Amino acid sequence: GGSGNLKISKFGRPGAPTGGAAAPMASASTAESVAAAVAAAAGPVPQGEQEEARRMRSRQLWALATICLGIFSALSIWFSASAVLAPMTEKWGITDAQGSFLTSMVNVGFCVGCLASAISSLPDFIQSPVLILIGSEGAAAANACLCLVEGFGGALACRFLVGVCLSLVYPPGVKLLSTWFDAQERGRAIGIMFGAFCLGSASPQLLSGALMSSSALDWRVIVLSTSGVAAVSGVLIYLFVEVGPFPFPSSTGRFSMSHCTLALKDSRVRLAIVAYCGHMWELFCVWAWIAKFLQSSWHLRPATAPLVAFAVISMGWPGSWCGGVLGDRFGRVRVAAASLATSGLCIATLGLLSHEGPLFIRMLLFVVWGLTGLSDSPQYSAIVTLYADQRYVGTAVTLQMLCGYLVTVLALWVVPRIATEISWRWSFFSLSAGPVVSLFALSCMRRPAESDADKQEELQMEDLTDVTPSEPRANIPVTGAGDSTDGTSRGWGDAVAAAGSVTHQLTATTLGLPRSRLLDCIRIGAAGPSASLI
Repeated sequence: GGSGNLKISKFGRPGAPTGGAAAPMASASTAESVAAAVAAAAGPVPQGEQEEARRMRSRQLWALATICLGIFSALSIWFSASAVLAPMTEKWGITDAQGSFLTSMVNVGFCVGCLASAISSLPDFIQSPVLILIGSEGAAAANACLCLVEGFGGALACRFLVGVCLSLVYPPGVKLLSTWFDAQERGRAIGIMFGAFCLGSASPQLLSGALMSSSALDWRVIVLSTSGVAAVSGVLIYLFVEVGPFPFPSSTGRFSMSHCTLALKDSRVRLAIVAYCGHMWELFCVWAWIAKFLQSSWHLRPATAPLVAFAVISMGWPGSWCGGVLGDRFGRVRVAAASLATSGLCIATLGLLSHEGPLFIRMLLFVVWGLTGLSDSPQYSAIVTLYADQRYVGTAVTLQMLCGYLVTVLALWVVPRIATEISWRWSFFSLSAGPVVSLFALSCMRRPAESDADKQEELQMEDLTDVTPSEPRANIPVTGAGDSTDGTSRGWGDAVAAAGSVTHQLTATTLGLPRSRLLDCIRIGAAGPSASLI
């Protein structure tokens, strides 16, 4: 139950208010009796289905662990060249400007690969494990070639190819993981996956610290080790992870540019992508230049700065996981906004302080930033996978990554330029512009056109009541706590659909409630306390 302004989201995401002030109270009071009837209709879960549920949960955890391991391993090569930039500079005589290009060239290649994938809708026509295998092996080979080339031009080409290949790993990985978890758990799972991405990005900094501390360790060891684990990870995902129990509908027809338009049809998808771009402006620059900032502004030793950078970046793992959990529970837009406000304030303060103020306060600010800088990221991908046309989710996620990493190409060039022309103080302060843009986009997302939202929710309820025992409930976005498996979700889905059809006539004559509002209450009652209230 609740007050007149309480909005119940059927998809674990922001919904639009329906009805007047009296309608929500009536619906809430009716929901208790309807939910009891639904529970009684579903009956107790048989022992066999309980055992099947346990087996399915084990498969979900195995898929999550394997995908995260693969993402960690494959994406560890993203920053491997940045971690060994100092010895490469000494060997090839690379200037600061060339070092900046070498760092950003992976992002350029990633954007080119994402653009090609999005235009061809490749992630929606080819199975994700196959794409991840191709991308991982290609990225590993291109990164290993750094040990063979001589000079800056060859290194630049290798890093570009690494980025192109990684575009076949990251977006398909998000889509593959989404097929293993329903909407109630998807944010949490994506948060854990992004935490693996965070650790993979931080690991070269740890290796760089070891490289600086030991003169006997060759920089080629870091390049080859990251390439090796990336190659193995692609094979593991291909062999041991298949498409999960919540698959997205298969795309039909030929390759077409119109698929990109269909993937971005919902305004909430577009706004989520804008917010993601602001998030990437801040996050990626801090990850790429934090060690340089610590050396230049805090005057840390070259062997110490990468270790501090690793500690700060790795804080994104628990932050991302907590962000996914909180987003599933309290609302993705709300959690993303709180994370952006906190991280933006921290990075602006750190930039202004520079080397001034107590070291403890500055380190505390960096730790808080590490926790909140990535905690909003799972929210954007979860929103995109839930709101985009379900036939083209892979294309939508790829377009999201494309836009975000295009922004990083500009940011990775602007930030060191500001540092050279002015100071690192103001270059880091400028990163706070990203969270400001993201907060504006999220504020627009919370004010959708009420008529459009009502129409969309009615269509979604029509899809719900069309489910029959003979139809698979593969990826109906909202599920209850008992929907972890196909076996247990089928009974609840049939009972809910039947209850919705029967009670519609009763409410039309007695309560005067719209059908979509009543089914809100039925779904929340059947889902139990895990349902999302936004």
